[in-house]
Amino acid sequence: MEYKIIEYNDFPNKLKKIKKAPQKLYLIGNQDLLYENSFGIVGSRKVSEYGIKNCENFTKELVLRDIPIVSGMAIGTDTVAHKTTIEYGGKTIAVLGSGFNNIYPKENIRLFNDIIKTGGLIVTEFEPEEKPLKENFPKRNRIITALSEGILVIEAAFRSGTSITVRNAKEQGKIVFALPGKLDSYLGVGVNNMIKKGAFLTTSIKDILENYPQFKNRLRKTIKRNKSICAEIKDEYKKIYELLDEGNYYIDEIVEKTKLDLKDTLILLTNMELEELIIQENDGKYKIAKEK
Repeated sequence: MEYKIIEYNDFPNKLKKIKKAPQKLYLIGNQDLLYENSFGIVGSRKVSEYGIKNCENFTKELVLRDIPIVSGMAIGTDTVAHKTTIEYGGKTIAVLGSGFNNIYPKENIRLFNDIIKTGGLIVTEFEPEEKPLKENFPKRNRIITALSEGILVIEAAFRSGTSITVRNAKEQGKIVFALPGKLDSYLGVGVNNMIKKGAFLTTSIKDILENYPQFKNRLRKTIKRNKSICAEIKDEYKKIYELLDEGNYYIDEIVEKTKLDLKDTLILLTNMELEELIIQENDGKYKIAKEK
């Protein structure tokens, strides 16, 4: 896998201001994005329907103003932010907590490739063989916030990893925006605490834009990918398609219920995704693609 390395002296100023800044970064993709005014979107890996809906809405509004979106390519909120950015024709930056030869999570390898193909950027401070160690992710988070003019927290549980990102943002002088959390959800506890401690209560895109003159008056027309479904299903797809027409399933459940070989199932699922018959949800389950 080809990548570029930039040394500390060539960093944009916003990266040089990081506490204990890395001495070099590994990059794949559109390096110019490092120098643009971007915005970070973060939140829980176990994102709820409430979180998904609002993450999609706020990401869309930022992307339609040609604002690159920064996140960490984790399962959950990060994935929603990256995918929505791509869907609406925007550019996104993914900051990894591992090296390029150990992409994590593996479920997002396709997303990794999609980000690059659509003019986005993948960034990591870790050597190519570095594994996704637990202690790497707080380091990753400080780069997410450094690249971002501000960050929006979608959801967060009590003492979640997102709180580290928020702390980094505050130390770097960035504004932290947070959606009000649902009172009956554990994913609302952490984010509501953040609001109590000074995060900007955010209920509309205007709450963000009014703090950044450079983001105003940039609205463009919607550009959205076609997600139409093929009218006819190939014979080799029918077992899986008919199963998913009944509900959403993980790959091991699909193998068990269809009695197909695992290797064959993986190939079929990949081909069906490429043909936009099915999609993989943020929780790893597969479902029938619906036209939006």
